[in-house]
Amino acid sequence: MFDCITFGGATRDIFFKTTKGVIFPDPEDDQEKMLAFKYGQKIITDNAHFSFGGGALNTAVSMAKLDLHVATCINLGRDESAHSIVQRLQELSVDTSLITTDPENHTALSLIVMDKKDHVAFLHRGANNFLKLCDEDKLASTKWFFITSLTGQSADALPVLVDYAHKNQIKIALNPGGTQLKGNCKQLRNILPEVELLLLNREEAEELACSEEACEVIEDNNILLQKVKNMGLKRVIITDGDKGSYYIDDNTKNFEPAFKRGVVVIDTTGAGDAFGATFLACLIKEMDIPLAQKIAAINSAHVTEFIGAQDGLLTTKEIQSQLKSIKVVN
Repeated sequence: MFDCITFGGATRDIFFKTTKGVIFPDPEDDQEKMLAFKYGQKIITDNAHFSFGGGALNTAVSMAKLDLHVATCINLGRDESAHSIVQRLQELSVDTSLITTDPENHTALSLIVMDKKDHVAFLHRGANNFLKLCDEDKLASTKWFFITSLTGQSADALPVLVDYAHKNQIKIALNPGGTQLKGNCKQLRNILPEVELLLLNREEAEELACSEEACEVIEDNNILLQKVKNMGLKRVIITDGDKGSYYIDDNTKNFEPAFKRGVVVIDTTGAGDAFGATFLACLIKEMDIPLAQKIAAINSAHVTEFIGAQDGLLTTKEIQSQLKSIKVVN
């Protein structure tokens, strides 16, 4: 029996760090910036970092490092990137038997160009767009489904997974992506009553809350939290960057500040996945909500001290050490 099966994307991430770019305001949007390089220029990077990413992969790795029995359902190409991803998962004892191989599409690839704290990402979705569900008997052998962003044709799997979970008494944690929030939001709203835990950042929550009708910016996070909860949900948690996280269920409402270590943020890639996976891991371990939020904040903050989504993920022992340093007792 698995504690959780994760569903969604897996990518090979390559980070190029350079100071050769020029940052300037976007002439079409004064709230945005642009990162530019001279046309035709050959850029010699200051550093290159090879890592892994994707919602399903990040969450599976995170929960495995927290001593949970995890499987992941992802679609990979027939290439070296796929081999590296499977090897990474096996090293962490993540079950790989639900991974499918795509003979036509390359494993997803992300190329991230970084200049100090700013970055531009080039994404090739590849096999992530064609997730295949297999071995239904094995899918039933879990307590939780953690469904992350589903892109392309993979989005069709969302209602199928929700229906399957309902029939087999499997709890669902859902962290929807842009396809669900911007594309078929009506379908998303219809399945929300079947979701045990909805995880969103502030921007995603506002987009969902305003999807039924046009509304003004909801400044108060507690009002936003309640508005999302009223869409038929059992549990909702909203993260708001360095402001902290907001949780609500039928009996509990709690705010927990972000964990601040006084160190320089290197890269925020994967911080949201780390928070969500850690919070769910704490629920599976039956921890109380404030402690679960605090531990999730610790793991998420540590990820931002490293390049990439996975290098900064903490183990259970490392998190316990962090908790002692801030005088939190479980």
